[in-house]
Amino acid sequence: MQDFRFSRTFTLLQQEGHLARTSLLSGIDLLLKANLDESKVGNFYSAFFQLTIGLERILKLVVITNHMLENNYKPPTDDELRKKYGHNLKSTYLYALPIRNKWGHEKITDPATNSIEDKILDFLEKFANKSRYYNLRELNNTTADRGPLGDWYAICKKVAETDIGYVKLEKTAQQLMHQLDQAGLVGYSSRLGFDGHPMTLFDDYWRLHIIQKTAPHLVWKIIQFIRPLYNTLDYITHEAMDFEEKNQLKLPVIPHLYEFFVFSLATKPDTMRRKAWARIFLN
Repeated sequence: MQDFRFSRTFTLLQQEGHLARTSLLSGIDLLLKANLDESKVGNFYSAFFQLTIGLERILKLVVITNHMLENNYKPPTDDELRKKYGHNLKSTYLYALPIRNKWGHEKITDPATNSIEDKILDFLEKFANKSRYYNLRELNNTTADRGPLGDWYAICKKVAETDIGYVKLEKTAQQLMHQLDQAGLVGYSSRLGFDGHPMTLFDDYWRLHIIQKTAPHLVWKIIQFIRPLYNTLDYITHEAMDFEEKNQLKLPVIPHLYEFFVFSLATKPDTMRRKAWARIFLN
């Protein structure tokens, strides 16, 4: 009779896989819903919370299972994980890529310095370590700081320039100006810019437009962050299967963790069109 039991380590890693997947998918969905108007701005903070938590968890799954393979299945201690990695998402991600390259035929390089991908990693690490408490910290801070929303909008503008293009942006801006003029919407917005200065209504509506149009592009970049980690966990799974068979372990120890992150195999056209992720990949 086949034994369907699992080791305690297997169950703990599997639960972590569930948590990482749910956090990442929820974060992606919330990012697609977020904007700077009052009804949607809260989605930004929830999206950043979920994405940083999910990315940290999948990275630690890579680090832990790789460590186990290299150390006769002995996992790193909690203290080792906290001291070496903590919430340092960027450095942990850059540590995980060589693990992937150890097995992969096509090598992956680190994001170029000051590239959009590099700035996204910097943003997520800053949010995980500091910016998640921005609103409360700023209560006693007299120095102007545009905060996580301002930092994210700066990334959105760069993505708009590179992925949408100046010609299309200029055409859309002229259309928006015409629509506001036709509707009699002129003057200043009740909201301030990230620098604390008043904005025109056009500036306010333009920010909303940029964020809406760049959201799918940013989701695609996040998917591209996750895919090498999916590949790494795939390689680790097969190495683990060989190890467990060779050493005749009675119960499985390392789950097929890559299966939690199959959504990272989405193509760019599918990613750009998809409006909901958790509904599809959590059912």
